[in-house]
Amino acid sequence: MTSKGKILMLHGFVQSDRIFSGKTGGLRKNLKKLGYELYYANGPEVVDKSTLPGGDDNKTTEMLIADAKSDDLYGWWLRKTSGPNALLDYEIKQSTFDYLHEYIIENGPFDGIVGFSQGAGLGGYIVQDIRKILNLTEEQQPDLKFFISFSGFKLIPEIYQEPYTLRQAPPSLHVIGETDAVVSEERTIQLFNEWEDDKRVMLKHPGSHFIPNSKPFAVQVCNWIKVTTDEEDRENVKTFNDTKKSTDPGSLEDDLMDMMNSIGKL
Repeated sequence: MTSKGKILMLHGFVQSDRIFSGKTGGLRKNLKKLGYELYYANGPEVVDKSTLPGGDDNKTTEMLIADAKSDDLYGWWLRKTSGPNALLDYEIKQSTFDYLHEYIIENGPFDGIVGFSQGAGLGGYIVQDIRKILNLTEEQQPDLKFFISFSGFKLIPEIYQEPYTLRQAPPSLHVIGETDAVVSEERTIQLFNEWEDDKRVMLKHPGSHFIPNSKPFAVQVCNWIKVTTDEEDRENVKTFNDTKKSTDPGSLEDDLMDMMNSIGKL
């Protein structure tokens, strides 16, 4: 199949390019059929497991690292503090933006960005003004066609607010796990609300903090990309509503099995 383009994949906190690739096998397979190549960037911040929260926060920590077979875990930024203000007290190093600048020049340009959790938070920020934020020319990175956020959130520190006001980001799909205990629905909706009504879609699944890999779910994501990027397909693909829920019987069970199976492939 002729390649339609490239998608930049941004992993979550305490993951890596390899872990994220293993977790998105079902989605990758369907996107490949659609003609897209997926490129998995690797966060430059090395995460020390011993610094992750314990005690009352141990359930969240276990959920984040339970399936990590490698000792090499990464993030896009590290929190400066712990406790109730940790979600507000962080700053993304310039070296992280420089890394993405070089990654896009070397591997791009990209048609879209897909992010999970912290990677979706970062992706949802840079798509607001990607060329200015990453110091790229239009030739190096033309306008993006789409952005997909899985369990994403808005960057809260004041230094990151200006790009959100521009309202020039590409169409977006925001995926929420109804039982996600790591990133609340409220935080995801904060990011969702940074898009105009006609450029945003919300899709829910009955699972928690992971990317569903079942075929019915992957097909929904691919259909949204078709609707968003292909004029020819607009009348042949079912239009998404502002809110859509994945209710396929057995899909959650399939996703959990896919998630378990992917662990051994890392």
